[in-house]
Amino acid sequence: MCLSPRAVPGVFALLLYCLPFIGVAQPVTELLVDPIYLWDEKPRISPDREHIKDQRVYAVDNPAMIPYWPEAGKANGTAVVIFPGGGYVRLAINHEGHDIGKWFAARGVVAFVVKYRMQEYGFPAPLLDGLRAVRQVRKHASEWHIDPAKVGVIGFSAGGHLAASVATRHNVALGEADPLGEISARPDFAILGYPVITLAGADAHAGSRNALLGDNPDPELVQDNSLQTRVKTDVPPVFMLHGVGDQAVPVGNSLAFFNEVQKHNKQSELHIYQTNIHGVGMIQGQGTVSSWPQALELWLEAGGWLNP
Repeated sequence: MCLSPRAVPGVFALLLYCLPFIGVAQPVTELLVDPIYLWDEKPRISPDREHIKDQRVYAVDNPAMIPYWPEAGKANGTAVVIFPGGGYVRLAINHEGHDIGKWFAARGVVAFVVKYRMQEYGFPAPLLDGLRAVRQVRKHASEWHIDPAKVGVIGFSAGGHLAASVATRHNVALGEADPLGEISARPDFAILGYPVITLAGADAHAGSRNALLGDNPDPELVQDNSLQTRVKTDVPPVFMLHGVGDQAVPVGNSLAFFNEVQKHNKQSELHIYQTNIHGVGMIQGQGTVSSWPQALELWLEAGGWLNP
């Protein structure tokens, strides 16, 4: 399938013009293939500064999500919202976005790759976009053939920070009230790949902190966004992966978060791999870390997320 560039507004005309939907059938009648704008009740910002450089998306002004639908007859009712990483500066939209969406769709899961606002807006814009994405999926669950009780999130690096924020701060009041605020934004499961978790101390990822909160953030804001402090009894099941020698985001981020999660949810797993690679996505041939999708699939099966 090759989309007409007119069918895809903005910068994604260039990206999706001939992007193959590998592992995904022709769209089911009535299901969208164009980007789904998260804040569809608002006029879009123009001019739109969004652009692509080195296969990364920059300067998102009109947050949206790109859908990946399973083949007819394969859908199992589960959906996942995907947050690519990039330090809240850019989005690694291919290997931490589209590749992930195709993998899930091939396993019967409806997937949505989210383009969220970043450093141009700062906190709380990314979190608002993440919460809205989950709410949009649940709002349209019936027409998109999704079980509203089987909606998860996955994120990588700074996108992992956003996914973990949605999982732990889903009921936080931030800024302007969301018209969809009555719809739960709590994910039913969360998958975190080499995530940024803490924004304070030796394990903090300074680049993500500065892009999200500014150069001299309020210490209380830093604490609120250090997510190991936000884990509560309602935390969903969490699957985590990290390289023990990760040179960009120290493994201590995942260790700190999982230490809190396991106190409340024993359905969770943490996988630490003997690698110093950051941003592995689903790249093969990188040693044991390349097997993480197999471990994830087993976890999803055990949790019933791949069953109709």
